[in-house]
Order: sequence, then structure tokens, then C-alpha cells
Amino acid sequence: MSSSSISIGGNSLLTTLYTLAQDNAALTQNQQLAEISQDLQNQVNRQIAALQSPVDQVSINYSQQQINSLETQQKTVSGFATIFGNNGTILADMTSQLATMAQAVTNSDGTSFDNAFTALNTDLADLGVPGYSSLFQSDGVAQLKMSGFSIQSSASYNLSSPSGQAAATADVTNATNLIENIITINGSNQSTAAAEQASLTGKISALQNLVTQEQNSATQEISQKTQQLQVNESNQLHLIELNMGKTGQISDMLNSILNPPTQVTSVFAALSNAVGETAKTAETQLGQTPAVLSLFA
Repeated sequence: MSSSSISIGGNSLLTTLYTLAQDNAALTQNQQLAEISQDLQNQVNRQIAALQSPVDQVSINYSQQQINSLETQQKTVSGFATIFGNNGTILADMTSQLATMAQAVTNSDGTSFDNAFTALNTDLADLGVPGYSSLFQSDGVAQLKMSGFSIQSSASYNLSSPSGQAAATADVTNATNLIENIITINGSNQSTAAAEQASLTGKISALQNLVTQEQNSATQEISQKTQQLQVNESNQLHLIELNMGKTGQISDMLNSILNPPTQVTSVFAALSNAVGETAKTAETQLGQTPAVLSLFA
């Protein structure tokens, strides 16, 4: 039989059994731990999936309805503001055309008068008519577009005559006063629209922040609960792993058989073991009496 064969009378069989016990125990324990870990993880995943958001959805839905309503109002006000802004530019040009016409009357310049009058009517056609809103004043644009100006062409006045100039001047002056009144109301409506837009923007922003805070708070709470579940799972796995360590007792027993403690043959040997092999060896090498014997000197 070769030297590698198992000898029943020696320690080779115990060595083999010890090694097998360690390998099998480690393999089985690792497999069990992997399965247990997966089961615990599956359980945690189910618990996480079952977590309910603590957010007050009724409150959020109500806030969102308010936001939608305010945004609708904001869109409406924005439409008015656009009309008032465009009209402001057009009205300024109408004032300029009327000033040109007044100067043309003084100069008896029928051509300039008629050109300016044509531009004035073009501006009138371009004016926007805002719908009704309790927020804004009626500016008279709708009525003006329906009735038009009382001004006539230069030929109707005969600007070369004093009476014709007086009649043209009166009509131009009335138109100028009317436009100035519309400009005043239009400017007031522009200011109201700007203030209302700012107010609505503030209200919308406040509600949006409230919804965001509620949602973030709910998300944070879910995150904390999820983290706690994961910590609990890790602790459970650790405890199981520690408890499974006791399954190594068989291999420990075989190890004790393979490496038995030194047999005590005398009281001096026992004392030497107690004092320490290192100290005993050192004293022997120095030719001195072992430390344990010095107790009886």
C-alpha cells in the first residue's frame, strides 16, 4: 500500500474526516446562507412594495384644482394684458397722426391731412377690443370702432378757408380728446392686469410649493421605512449566520482528537505548562534551573 493510502491505525483517517467535515460544513452553510439571504430579500421587497404613501391625496387634489383654476384665470388676464399692451402702442401712433392733422390744418396742407387721416383709420382698425371683465374698465374702444371718427377728408373742409380750418380743427380736437381718454383708461387697465398677474403667480407658486412639500414629506417617510426594513433584514441575516456557526462543533471535536493537549506526566510538567513553554526553553538553553523548579529551591 502506498504512503498516500488511508491508515486505520493512524491519524490519516481522522485528518480526512476532519477536512471533509470542514469542507462540507462550509459548503452547506454557504448554500443555506445564500438561500436564507434571498428569502429575506424577497420578503423585504414585498414589504417595500406594500408600503403606502402617507400623503394626503385629497388635500393634494384640492390644491391642484385650485392651481388649475388660478392658471386659467392667469391665462385670461394675460390675454387682456396683451390687448392692452398692443392698444397702447397703436393709441400712441393715433395721437401722433392727430397732431400731424392739426398741423396740416394750420398749414392748409390737405395732402398731409389726408395721409395722416388714412393712417389714423388704419390704426383704428388695428385696435383690439377686450372682452368684458369685472377687473377692467371699459375703455371705449369698441364704441369708437363702431362709430368711427367725425373727421372728414380735407376736401370736405376746404382748409384754405377760415371756416373750413375751424371745422377741421374742432373735429381733430374732439378726436384727440377721445383718444387721450382711451389712453388713460388703457394705461390703468395695463397696471391692473400686471398687478393681477403678479397676484395669481404668487398664489400659484404658494400652492405648488405646498403640494411639493407634502409629496417630499411622504417620499422621505417611505424612504425611512424602506431603510429600516433593509437594516432589519441585514440584522436578521447576521444573527442567523452567527447561530449557524454552532454547526461547526463536529469538526471542532475532530480537530481536538487530531491535536490532543499535551499529557501531563508530573507536577513539574504541569507547572511548566502553566508558566509557559517559551520561558522553560529559554532557561534550559541558558543552563539554568527551569523557573518551575525555582519554586522549590
